[in-house]
Amino acid sequence: MRKHNRIFMAVQVALLAGQALPALAQDEKQDEVEVVEVKGFRGSVQKSLNIKRLSSTIVDAISAEDIGKFPDQTVADAMSRITGVQVEKTDGESDKVSIRGTAPHLNLTLLNGQNVASATASTSILTPSRGFNYSLLPAEVVETLEVHKSAQAKVDEGSIGGTVIVKTRKPLSTDRNYLVLSARDAYQESSGEHSPLLSGFYSWKNQASDFGVNLGAVHKGNGIRRDRVTTAGFVPAELGGDTLYAPSQARASRYESDKDLNTLTATFEYAAGDNFKLIFNNLYSSVDVSNEQVANGAYVVGSVNEIINPQLNGDTIVSGQVPANEADANWAREVLYSAGSHDGSYDTRVHDLQLEYRGDNFTWTTQLGHTEAEGEIQDDQVEFQASALVGFEVGDGQIHYDLPDDLTPGGYTGLYTHRNLISNTQQETYLQTDLNWLLDSDWLSSVDLGLKYRDHNKTSALFKVVWHPDDVGAMTLADFTDGALVDDFMGEGHSQSDLYQFRYASWDEWTATTEPLREYDHLQYGFDLTEKVTNAYVQGNFAFDKLSGNIGVRYARTEQRSEGVDFYMKYTWAPETWTWVPVIVERDYTDVLPSLNLNYQLKEDVILRFAAAKVMSRPDYDLLTSRRGYRLSAWSNPKNPGFQGNPNLDPYRATQYDISAEYYFTDSSILSLAFFYKDISTYIDEQYFPVMLPDDEGNVDEYNLKTPVNSNGGVNQGVEVNLQHDFDNGFGLLANYTYADAEMDEEGKELPNNSENTYNATVYYEKDALSVRLSYNYRGSYYAGVVGDMRWYQQGYGQLDANLSYHLNENVTLLLQGVNLSDAKQEANVGDDSRPYFINHYGRRLFAGVQMTF
Repeated sequence: MRKHNRIFMAVQVALLAGQALPALAQDEKQDEVEVVEVKGFRGSVQKSLNIKRLSSTIVDAISAEDIGKFPDQTVADAMSRITGVQVEKTDGESDKVSIRGTAPHLNLTLLNGQNVASATASTSILTPSRGFNYSLLPAEVVETLEVHKSAQAKVDEGSIGGTVIVKTRKPLSTDRNYLVLSARDAYQESSGEHSPLLSGFYSWKNQASDFGVNLGAVHKGNGIRRDRVTTAGFVPAELGGDTLYAPSQARASRYESDKDLNTLTATFEYAAGDNFKLIFNNLYSSVDVSNEQVANGAYVVGSVNEIINPQLNGDTIVSGQVPANEADANWAREVLYSAGSHDGSYDTRVHDLQLEYRGDNFTWTTQLGHTEAEGEIQDDQVEFQASALVGFEVGDGQIHYDLPDDLTPGGYTGLYTHRNLISNTQQETYLQTDLNWLLDSDWLSSVDLGLKYRDHNKTSALFKVVWHPDDVGAMTLADFTDGALVDDFMGEGHSQSDLYQFRYASWDEWTATTEPLREYDHLQYGFDLTEKVTNAYVQGNFAFDKLSGNIGVRYARTEQRSEGVDFYMKYTWAPETWTWVPVIVERDYTDVLPSLNLNYQLKEDVILRFAAAKVMSRPDYDLLTSRRGYRLSAWSNPKNPGFQGNPNLDPYRATQYDISAEYYFTDSSILSLAFFYKDISTYIDEQYFPVMLPDDEGNVDEYNLKTPVNSNGGVNQGVEVNLQHDFDNGFGLLANYTYADAEMDEEGKELPNNSENTYNATVYYEKDALSVRLSYNYRGSYYAGVVGDMRWYQQGYGQLDANLSYHLNENVTLLLQGVNLSDAKQEANVGDDSRPYFINHYGRRLFAGVQMTF
C-alpha cells in the first residue's frame, strides 16, 4: 500500500509539474522560430535536448560538438553532467558510472547496441566486475551518448540502474573527404609530467554516396601521481579491560602510473539501392600500463593491545605509541616499508556487422559480431620491516606517523616478496535479428519483434613466484635506496618523512639473480565462467492524439557454467601440501521482463512521461565462481577462515517506475522534474557461515566461510531536477540536482554506491570565435564496502573544471582545459571523522592543444 501511494502521489506531482513548469520559466515563447544551424557546445546542447525530446523512453543524451570533438576529455566525464549519473574516479580519471544510486556493475553499456568486452591490467583482476571500463573508449570516437533510464523490451536486459548506449558516426552521414586532426599536451601539476594526446579522423565516400569509410586513430598518454595517507581500517584493541578501536596502521604512499592508450576504428557502410544497407564497425584498443608505488609508516595492528599513552575520541584511539618488540612473531614489526610495481597491458577488439533491409512497410535488421579482450599484469611486491618505538595520530582530516630519527634504510630487513603473473580474458559472440513492422492502424503504429543469442565467457588466472625467506631476510632496504625521500607530498611542497624512493632497477636485478623458492599456478584465483543467453521480445509502439509510447515484454534465458576448485590450505604457504579438487557447477534461470513507456504531449512544449518495468542485472563474476578455500588458523578473526563463491546466486531483480515532466521553453532550454522508484527484490550480500569440512587427512573441523548470498532487497527512490537555458546572448546554463533515498528491507543494511545528494552546474559563454565553460560537479558521500569488520564510506567530492576554445579560422581551433582546478582531495572514513580510512591527492591537470579541420 505504501508503494502504491507513493506512485499515485508521484503521478499527481508530475501532472501538476506539467502545468507549473511553464510558469516557472520566465522566457516567453516566440511566435516565429528562425531556423539556424548552431555549432559548438551550444549546438551539442541543442542536439542532446532534441534526442531527449523525441525519445519514446526517459533518456538523457550528450552529443559531440563536431566530428572528433566530444565536450569532455572522457566519456565518463561527460556523463557526470547528466542528471542522476554519479561518477567514480580511478587514477584521477573518471572510469566508472553509477546511475540513480546503483553500483557500476548494475548498469549496462552498449556500443552501437552491443556489449564491449573489457579486461584490465591491474590487481582488480582478482575481483573482476561487470562494470564497464570507460577509460578504454576514447571520447573522440563518440558521436552521441544516450543514458536510458527507463527500460523497453527491444533493448538488452542486464541493468537495474540505466543503460548507456554509445553511438559512433556513420560514413554516409558524414561529409566527403572530411579530415580532423587534434594534438594536445596533458600536464599533471603534482607529477610535473607532460603526456601527448593525439587523434585523427578521416571520412570518405564515393560520388554516388552509396559506399563510404570512416577511419579513426587515438593515442593518449596518461601520466599521473597519487599521494595517499591511510589507516587501512580500524581493528579492536583490548586496553585496560576495555574493547577500543585503533587504526590498523598509519602510513603514507606515493603511486605513479604511466598509461598509453592506442585506439583504431574503421567503419564501412554500403547502401545497395534504397532498400539494403550494410555497416561494418571495427574497433581495436590497446593499453600499456606501468605503475610504481612506495609506502612507509607505523604498523599498529601487530601490537595493537600494547599501545602506550592512548588518546581517545569516544571508543576510538586517535593517537598513541607502539613499543618496539624485536621478538614479536607477528607478520610485521612496528615499521613496514613496501614497494610495488605493476606492468601490464590489455587489448580490446570489436567486430560488428549490421545488415538492414527496408521494405514497403517493414524494416528487417540483423547484427552479428564478436568482441574480445585480454589483460595481463606482472605484479611485484617487496616488503621490509623494522622494530622501533613509533607514534601515530589520526582524525580531523589527518593521518600522521612518527618514526625514530635514528632509523635508517639499513635498519629495515626484508620481510616478504612475491611476483604475481595475472591474466584475464573476456569474449562474446552474438547474433541478433529484429523486425519493425509498420501497421495501418489508428493507434498502433508498429510492432517490433526480435531474437538474440549471446555466448559470453570470462576467465582469470594467477601464476605465483615466491622467493626463499632466508634470501629475503638477508636483504635490507639500503640495498634498494640511497635514502632520498619523495618530495612535494600531497601538493604541500615538502618531503614526506621516511618515505624513501625505491630503485626498481636494483629490484629487477635481485629477482633476476636470485633463485625462486617456488613457482606455481595459484588456483585460488582462477575461474572460468560461461553464460549463454537467449532472448526474445515483442514490443508494440503506439500513438493516439497526444499520447504515444510502447508496451512490450522481453524473455531472457541464461545458461551458466562455472568452473573452479575446492582446496584445503594447511597453515603453511607451501602449495605442494594443499589439496585441490576441480568443481563445475551448471545452472540456468529465466526472466520475463515486461515494460511500458507512456508519453503525453500536454502542450506543444510540455511532455509528461510515465514508465514501468521489471528489470534484472546478473551478479559480478567473482561472486559466481565455484571456488572454495579454507584453512585452520589459531590467530585469525574469525577462527578457521575461508571463502567460497556461489554459482547459484540469483540475479538482482527490481520493479521500477519513472514519472517526469519536461518543459522545453526554447530549442536549447529545458526545465524538468522526474521521480524514480526502484523496488529491488533481492540484493547480494556476503556473510560468514560455519561449515563442517574435512582436511586432507580426513579430519573434520568447523570453518567460517565468507559466502555471497541473496539477501533482502530494498527501495531506492528519488527526485531529479534539471534546468538548461541558452540566454541567446552567448551565455548559457546547465544545472541539475538528484536526491536518492535508499531504504533496505533488512535493518542495518545500506545500499552500496548510493549518494543521497548529487549536483552539477555548467556556465558557458559562446559567441563568434570564443567558447568558454566552467563546470562544478559534486557527489555526496556513499557506503562503499567493508574493510575488516567495519563499513567504510567515500566522502563527498566536488571538483571545478574549465574549458576554453578559440577558432582562429574555419580550419584551426585552439583548445585549453583545466581539470580539478579546485585541487580537491578524495577522502574516506570508517563511520565518522575520528576514523579516517584514506586521503588521496591527485592535483590539477591541464590540457592545451589545437584541432584542425579540413
